[in-house]
Amino acid sequence: MVSQMRNISATSSLTGFVRRWKKAESGLAATEFAVLLPVLILLFFGLIEASNAMTVNRKVAISANTLADLVAQSEEIKESEVDDLFEGVMEMIRPNDPSGMTLKLSSVILDEDGDPVVHWSRDNKGGKPYAEGQEFTKLSDDTIIPSIASLIIVEMSYTYQPSITNRVMDTPIHFTRQTIRWPRLTTKVQLEGAGGGGDN
Repeated sequence: MVSQMRNISATSSLTGFVRRWKKAESGLAATEFAVLLPVLILLFFGLIEASNAMTVNRKVAISANTLADLVAQSEEIKESEVDDLFEGVMEMIRPNDPSGMTLKLSSVILDEDGDPVVHWSRDNKGGKPYAEGQEFTKLSDDTIIPSIASLIIVEMSYTYQPSITNRVMDTPIHFTRQTIRWPRLTTKVQLEGAGGGGDN
């Protein structure tokens, strides 16, 4: 009888231990989940930000190509038309903030020595980023400019500020793009109102 009571007591103790162990295991799972949750959230929003950044990068490429194409299809373009084109390009970036965008539109020709120089240039701030006749050094291959023609060059940069992760860390992403086009309707696209090189 005493032996049976001892067995029952031992069984009860073992059952209680198993129950406590299961409760402890449940608590361990909750702890693991609490530790992993921030990592999972970071991965989730990181994927969203990466997708948004890829979309913005694509918009930058399309915008630069569109601007270069439109100018290359002109024989002569007015400064007011250039400003309108800049505004249109900036609208293509929306709903992202276009204030982080810098645009430079240039016509480049060869001088008497065969070196690339600026024919005319304008930027989206209303200025001339390069002076007429200034040597243009941003081409990887100068031979793509025909001796009697010009080359339309668009330089575009955009600073993308992530909308979610910037609350955690300040990590702006900088996109740059250079697009070149040959004029289609004339040898040199003229800029109305440009001094010096604009009339060449």
